[in-house]
Amino acid sequence: MRSVLLYDSKIYSLILVRISPNMEKKFLTKMRKETPLIKDAKVDISIKSEWAVIELMMDASSSKEDFTEVSPEFLKMRYDEILKLSKRIMDKVQPFTDQGCKPYRYTIMINGSRDNAWLKTYSDMTFLYKDKRSEQSEILQTNISYLNRVISGRGEVNVNSLKHGKVEGSLYVLGRTDLGGESIFPRDMVLEINIADVKTTTSYGDPPMSVSGSSPYDTSSIPEKKIYQTRQNYLINLVAFKSKLIELFMQQSLFLDIKNNDIVNVSDKGHKLKEDIYQLQNDINKHMKYYIPKKSDKKRKKKEKAFLARKTFEEEKQLLTTASVRFSLVSEVEHKIMRQAGFLQEIEMSIIDVVENLSIEDEEMALEGMSYSLGDISLREIHSKQRELKILMDELSHSRNILSATIEVLRTFIDTRQREVSEDMSRLMNLLFLVFACIGLADALGNFVIMVIQYGYLQNDPSVSEVFQYGSMGMIMTLSPLLIAAIFLYLFFKKK
Repeated sequence: MRSVLLYDSKIYSLILVRISPNMEKKFLTKMRKETPLIKDAKVDISIKSEWAVIELMMDASSSKEDFTEVSPEFLKMRYDEILKLSKRIMDKVQPFTDQGCKPYRYTIMINGSRDNAWLKTYSDMTFLYKDKRSEQSEILQTNISYLNRVISGRGEVNVNSLKHGKVEGSLYVLGRTDLGGESIFPRDMVLEINIADVKTTTSYGDPPMSVSGSSPYDTSSIPEKKIYQTRQNYLINLVAFKSKLIELFMQQSLFLDIKNNDIVNVSDKGHKLKEDIYQLQNDINKHMKYYIPKKSDKKRKKKEKAFLARKTFEEEKQLLTTASVRFSLVSEVEHKIMRQAGFLQEIEMSIIDVVENLSIEDEEMALEGMSYSLGDISLREIHSKQRELKILMDELSHSRNILSATIEVLRTFIDTRQREVSEDMSRLMNLLFLVFACIGLADALGNFVIMVIQYGYLQNDPSVSEVFQYGSMGMIMTLSPLLIAAIFLYLFFKKK
């Protein structure tokens, strides 16, 4: 069985979850009451900002020696055990999570070694894994590549270098064990710290700090003290490496929460609004096309009549109101997109800071594929979402510009229609004034004719023939102006 010589090999499962502000005390009480019941694992619970960090730790070897031979198969057993415990805890913390959020798990196998033990090959079995197509025929036979196959990691193993102070290490990014994940960010890693760089003299012997001869950090040549000093310095650097990686995991988890909740919501609103604007634009165009003049338009009078109809006015007012509302909604969604883009920018800068603090870089070796760093993986996802938001922002801006032009056209169309209605009303009022003027003139003329006939022609008991004669003459004189006015109105309307 293949084995690797490792220093203080342990496996950590980190569970990160955003806790509701009013549930922190209840969460800590419940978790501190239940987690000590877990066997074979040490549990540490802490609150960092709005995040709860639960650390599960198991020894990767039952030996009490610092350097021990650890087989990948035994690490796989420990990996499965701590994974079961993590899933149980994730189920327990789910009720305390913030709305729309969920817990995230990351597993790190941490150990020290000399001369990159995980990159060593197992010579006795090398011939079984030869890759004739690869220029580096031995690369798939490394211990870390074998571990990746043991835990059923799907995908390449990426090698990253990192550094804290003068202590260097290697971070091996294993392939994903779950193919249906929501992110390409890895969940399983191996952190290997170079024991050769863990020197107590370098860390504690230089000014301005001075130590007494009885200090455990003294540079004594006593073997027991050297072992103690090495172990303490190793643990100090281990905590530093682990705390920075947790910060990176927190930013990645925050990105996933924003991506799966806020960004999904604003994207759905943006795309739905875009479709609504497209449909509204089609409705407006369909309405306007009816009035396009043609050379041989037999329905011109009918169109003009429909143009002045109240039903048409109500339809146009409805379209204008809907377009104005959509215009306002575009500004609202654009503001939300800019807000989410700002959050992504903050997460990107935080990830860059962590990557720079740990000097995380991809090594020029990809055990089973392309080589890229852990920070690049996070930034690739963030940049992808930033591009999606920018595309949506540009599309909404384009839709808003088109909608703005359409609103102006529709408003001009309605103003023209109202102006036409006002002119028609003005002409109608003039005609009514003319009609009433004719009626008044006819009434005055009729009274005058009656007076003339009564006192001038029909005195002293006129005969029936005289009454009929002069009455007919008076009727003709009275109705003639009304007849002329009627003819004038008929010709006027016929012309229109």
